[in-house]
Formats: sequence, C-alpha cells, structure tokens
Amino acid sequence: MNGPSTQKALYAIWRTLRYTRLGVRWILTLLAFTTGCASSGTGVNRIDGRAVDALLTSSPINQVHLGITATDAITGQILLDHNAHQWFVPASNQKILVTAAAWSLLGPDHEFRTELWAAGLVQGNTLEGDLVLVGSGDPSLSSRYWESGSAALDTLAQKVRAAGIRQVTGSLIVDASVWDSTTVAPTREVQDLRFRFGSTGGAFAIDEGEFEVIVSGGPSIGGPGRVRWSPVGTSGYVQSLVTTSPAGRVTSVVPHYLPETRQIVLRGNAEYGTVDTLWIAQRDPVRQATAALAAALAQADVDLAHSWSVRWKRGDRVGRSCQTGTVAVCPDAHLVGSLISPPLSELTAGTLEPSQNWISEQFVHALGAELGDHGSWEEGIAVLESFLVDEVGIDPQDVSARDGSGLSAYNLVTPRAIARVLRYMYTGPGGDTYRMAMAEPGEKGSTLEHRLSGLEGQVFAKTGSISNVNSLSGYLVTGKGNPLIFSILSNGAGLNPLTVRERIDDLVRILAR
Repeated sequence: MNGPSTQKALYAIWRTLRYTRLGVRWILTLLAFTTGCASSGTGVNRIDGRAVDALLTSSPINQVHLGITATDAITGQILLDHNAHQWFVPASNQKILVTAAAWSLLGPDHEFRTELWAAGLVQGNTLEGDLVLVGSGDPSLSSRYWESGSAALDTLAQKVRAAGIRQVTGSLIVDASVWDSTTVAPTREVQDLRFRFGSTGGAFAIDEGEFEVIVSGGPSIGGPGRVRWSPVGTSGYVQSLVTTSPAGRVTSVVPHYLPETRQIVLRGNAEYGTVDTLWIAQRDPVRQATAALAAALAQADVDLAHSWSVRWKRGDRVGRSCQTGTVAVCPDAHLVGSLISPPLSELTAGTLEPSQNWISEQFVHALGAELGDHGSWEEGIAVLESFLVDEVGIDPQDVSARDGSGLSAYNLVTPRAIARVLRYMYTGPGGDTYRMAMAEPGEKGSTLEHRLSGLEGQVFAKTGSISNVNSLSGYLVTGKGNPLIFSILSNGAGLNPLTVRERIDDLVRILAR
C-alpha cells in the first residue's frame, strides 16, 4: 500500500489535519457568482463586491492601474476579476514564476554541487596538474546558509588538505564553461548594479554577490577614513577615497565600478568617531570568489605554483588531459571535495520570504544550464516561458519574461497568469511546502513582517516593489476557512509606495472576510 494513489490520499489527509491544527476549516465545495467588475458570491465563499468597488473608485487609488483576480483554490472558479487579462510589470512577483519553474523542473529536492577536482596525478602530497572547481551556480554559499561565504570556501580548502594535497604544480582553475560570462540581465537598470539588491552572480560566486564594507572615521578630520571589506578577493580590487568628516556629518559612501580596470572605488565621507556597515555589489563575483578560494587554499597550507584563473570556454585543456566542461568524466581526474547546497525547497524559501533577488537570478541560469543549451539569460528565460506555456497552460500572450528577480521593468505578466501558476503549484506535489516558503504576516525577516496584522496563519504571499510598481500575490484562507488564490498587481501609481501597499492590504482584508 505505497503506490501513488495511497501517497496522494495520505498527503490530502495530512494537509487537512495541518489546517485543523491551525484552527482553519477547509471547505471543499465553494459557490461563486459574478456581478460586474468585482465578483461576489452568495454562498460560503462570498466576496464583498461593493467593498471592492468602493475601494477601487476611491481617491487616490482610482488613478492607479490595477489588476486583480481571486480564484477558488480547490475548484479553480474565478471569484473576482478586475483587469486580470491585462499586462502589468510584476516587480518581485516575477519570483513566483521562476521558483515555480525551478521547483517543478529541477525538483524540490534538487541540490547544487560545488565540486573540486584534482586534474592530474597525485604523487605523495603533490598534485602534478591543476585543481579544477566545476561551478554549478550554487546560490547557498553565503551567511544565509553558512557562517559566511568565506567559511564555505575554508571548508572546501580543508577538504583539499584532508585529501593529502599540499603542493599543486599547476593552478586553481574555475571551470565556468556551463554558464554564460554575462552577469547582468540585458534590461537591468544601470543604477541598480551598485547596490546589494542588484548584485550579479555566476557559475561560482559567494555571499550573494555582495561585499560587506565597514567604514569608520580616521584619526584626523579631512584625512583618510578607514575601510575594510569581505570577502577579500583580488588584491587592490576595492580602492578607498573616503575622507573623515566632522562629527555630525553623517557617513555617506558611494561605490563606483570601473569596468576597464575591474576595480570598485569608494567615494564619500566617514563621520569621525563612528563605525558604519554597508553592503554593496561585488560586480565581478566569479573572479572575486576564485581569488578568495585561492587565498583559502594558501591559508590551509596548499601551495599553488601558478595562482588561479577562470575558464569560460568549453574544451580548454586543464591538467594533463582533461578539458573544461567534461572534467567530471575525465579518466585523469578525481574528486577531492565538494560542497552541497540545501535542497531547492529551502533555497526557494530563502528567495520568496525575504524577496532575495540574487538567488532567483541564479535559478534562471541554472534552468538554462540544466535544461537548455547553456546557463545564459536567453536559455534560462526560454526554459521558463516554455514551462509556463506548455506545462502550466498559460496563454503565451500573458507573459513576457526578462529576468528572474523582477528588477527589470521590461517583465510583463497578467494577474490571471500568476494566479494560474499559484494554483498549479497548489495542486501539485509539495504544494503545501511551496506555500509555506512564502512570506506570512508577522514572520520575522520576511517582507510581510509588518503587514496584514491579524491575518497571521491565513496569508502566504509574495510582495513586489520597484518604482511605481507594487504587487502582492499568493494564498489566502478566508475567515470561513475557504482557500483562495489571489493576485493584485499595480502599475503607474506615481504615489507614495506605502499608500499603494496599504490599499492592496485593504483589498486582501476584504477577500479574507
């Protein structure tokens, strides 16, 4: 008695009992009726259409382009439809599409492996060849899952030492050939690239593409400020032109990336007698991670004769007879050590709950690498859109993807498409786990920590916000215990984002009655 039908039945019973413990009664048959712009029902799943209409026609929200849909999670019946067929820029609701694709195509148990291979013959404590790290784009090498990204690299370096290797006659080579070297999505705003939320990634990167920069005033006003950062990669990569300002003049430091010299220059002032911590984008994450690994190897007393390099092309020779792209099947190579990420289900929670941009962008490349021809934006987006259309059944005219995080204002999607993805996940294997990976009201560290008070345990949703865009989509259990799926997208507000968010929350409260 362990076939698919039995497992499905047990899963359904478990889900019902879970919500019984939360004090929520799931209703399996819902009646929905439609009237005008806002649909309202007369049965157990009634939506207050008058309240919805009153909110939508009130000032200043009546100036905002809004799209709203609410669907019975069990039957799929549409309970509310307002512009649900129209295009909207989704902001971080884009992460729903990407995580659903990664979850469904790679699997919630999928793990990223960062493997370090000895390409050559080991004689005593000497590797006559190269150490080759095969990048998988593991998005977990950061303080979210380790003590730090540097700590993850230290662990990898210690595995080399534990394998008995002390001398490497060649170099450390990062094989990044499975991924494109283009780290920036084609439609990303340039101004975003300096900030941590706009960090870029690659086949091998740590600390979610960020630097932690600690800035303090120096001993004399007008003199140099003190700056230190981590992770430490290439020598001289970060240049400080920060000066010490008088007490009372608040620290202000702006990073400038110089692509010609591959350097980050910090300009600004550090207030005398203070210490501030900033986070900025690394901008050259693969090379910086490679240099940091070389430093970790040196710290572990593993000597590299010829430093390090990054190889982006398949077929480059490494070691005596191996080639990039095929090191894992090379007869002259053996695995020295590896790092294994948490399962994709856990990585999804690390993406959706705090709205982490970097991990979702890594997912796009991973989709291209695993299921397309290459780990590139083009291939990853193609896999994503194919999944949405061919597997989920979304109308091709309802989605146009450009990145994974939603930072691009060129992403377009309809509310009904997002709702369809959410229901696809709800009815599929692991639907409850996916739902629980979303933010909840009052959940510490999530984007709903300070929103929708009173709806704890009832709302599981993904927020979204870029300039003039606010969105909220997810799952909702009404006060009567009915499970709903909703998507609310707003564009072109020209208002204080807080005002728009409050009205969106008001809509959710109406749905939750």
